[in-house]
Amino acid sequence: MSKVFYVPGQTSIIDYAREIAPGKWATRCRLLMLPELQISHPGAVLGNEEAFLLDQEATHGTRPTETTATRYDYAFSHLAVSDFAADEQCDSFKLECCEVGNVTRIFAHWDGRYWTFLGLANLPHQVIVERLSQSRTGATTI
Repeated sequence: MSKVFYVPGQTSIIDYAREIAPGKWATRCRLLMLPELQISHPGAVLGNEEAFLLDQEATHGTRPTETTATRYDYAFSHLAVSDFAADEQCDSFKLECCEVGNVTRIFAHWDGRYWTFLGLANLPHQVIVERLSQSRTGATTI
């Protein structure tokens, strides 16, 4: 994944990073190095894009909670849906519009019950199933 400049806890990347010399990184658009960037963005860090997304989900994501069949059916039939997936144990889909940054509402029908939570828009179906399983056992899911 790409390197990015961002402020942990915020919902957007400040800019992608480009290596201007071995181990020296600057913003792609304005060629600002981290100390310069921190003047206008206190707390800014250089990290990889995956770290930014994980930080975003840790800040804005939620644990799976039970919802109703009516809410699940309404979301599936009336809202813009993206990435429907199904296997022997679970159906899941994500809403196309993100609620915060790259975090979207996810719905699932698993183990005879309906679930919803906020998670990354690119979360694979198998990870959704794992989160549902962890939530039932009380394990940490985010």
